[in-house]
Amino acid sequence: MNSIIWLKERCLGRVARIFGRQPARDRIVLLLRLENLSPLADHLGQAGVAHLFAQLSMRMIDTVRPQDFVQNAAPGVFTILLRTRSEVEALRIAERLQQTCQAECPVNGITVKPVLTGVLVQNLDKPPRHVAQLVRCGMRHLNDNPVEQLGRIKLVAYDRNGCGDLIPATVKDAAIKGQIQAYFQPQVCCDTGDVTGFEALARWNHPVRGLLGPQDFIPSMNKADHNALTHAMLLQCLLALQLWDAQGWNIKNVSLNVEQSDLSDPAFVDMVLWELDRHEISRDRLIIEVLESIGPMNSSDQIRSNVMRLSQAGCLLDLDDFGIGYAGLGSLHHFGVNRIKIDRGFVTDCHRDPRQRRMVLAILAMAERLEIKTLAEGVETSDEHSYLAQIGCGFVQGYAVARPMPLDETGAFMSKFLDARPTLPKLSGRRAS
Repeated sequence: MNSIIWLKERCLGRVARIFGRQPARDRIVLLLRLENLSPLADHLGQAGVAHLFAQLSMRMIDTVRPQDFVQNAAPGVFTILLRTRSEVEALRIAERLQQTCQAECPVNGITVKPVLTGVLVQNLDKPPRHVAQLVRCGMRHLNDNPVEQLGRIKLVAYDRNGCGDLIPATVKDAAIKGQIQAYFQPQVCCDTGDVTGFEALARWNHPVRGLLGPQDFIPSMNKADHNALTHAMLLQCLLALQLWDAQGWNIKNVSLNVEQSDLSDPAFVDMVLWELDRHEISRDRLIIEVLESIGPMNSSDQIRSNVMRLSQAGCLLDLDDFGIGYAGLGSLHHFGVNRIKIDRGFVTDCHRDPRQRRMVLAILAMAERLEIKTLAEGVETSDEHSYLAQIGCGFVQGYAVARPMPLDETGAFMSKFLDARPTLPKLSGRRAS
């Protein structure tokens, strides 16, 4: 026992000397512990365990990136210094390391299967903590790990006592913990001035990093993350419709963004329709927003089938970011598109830029011929709003109306909006052509 304690202190001392007192900026420390060390030691003997450690070390070195660093922290515990500030990237590296190291190992003619538990320690303090401090925090978490966490990897924030809260590392984890929050941005009819609907926009209420916008987490999402995000947002959309009905607001629709990874899931449509029926929401009150690229020939049969099923079931379909993709006119007719959303790139300064004006007028003329509704997004000024209304755009959405807001603020917005009941602003001496 004394030799094990001495070896543990010696390993930790080596980690401290190698890492020194360098601050862990842009670094996350991963500790992987061999959980079945004792039975393996009884079975393999001292020389066999040393051989096993050597194999695991080589597997880790071959798996990590060139800028990462692998070192022993204690008997059966490996420390990997990951040079990244992305929790998602660190988790994927950790899972890849765990999978590689848990493959069967031949040791002295005997095949063994290692079992490893991992702890990722995120450095969030200001000023940043030293690497050795993160290692000691991770060791405390490993030593206090409950039985149900054995063989798993968790992400924690640095805490000097080693008892910090777990940090969700993926959008799926955040959705499970209820940290995904829908923010709602109103959509206004240009003919009546009524708020006819809201678009639901995802935000992540991160326990450490605060409120995150889509640009902070969507680029690193995988299929499981997209599915979890869409389901969480769908539920909040349906609850929002129920709340608005109970409060007496005449809100017809709520719009939900759906990615191609969702549309490629054979179970997606059944999930959506089941939730609509379960919440007793009419199907035509849910608008599915999809990117303009869903129509081309390179979309999969499953995507086209799901879009068609949603349309035939009664859900409305909006084509998002229209004008920057490559949807064919046949797609607009084939899928029964309800509305096209004119991309903000064409909307900005459309009241005074002749090139912008020509693009918007062309889109509106095409939509009118096809009897498809139009919505301009990214409308940020009253002049843009006025011009779009005067040339025949059906709906507008953007900061000129309101910024996205939490559900509990929509009631106050509706009261203020209806009390003001604004008329369309006049253009400053300009006429639409």
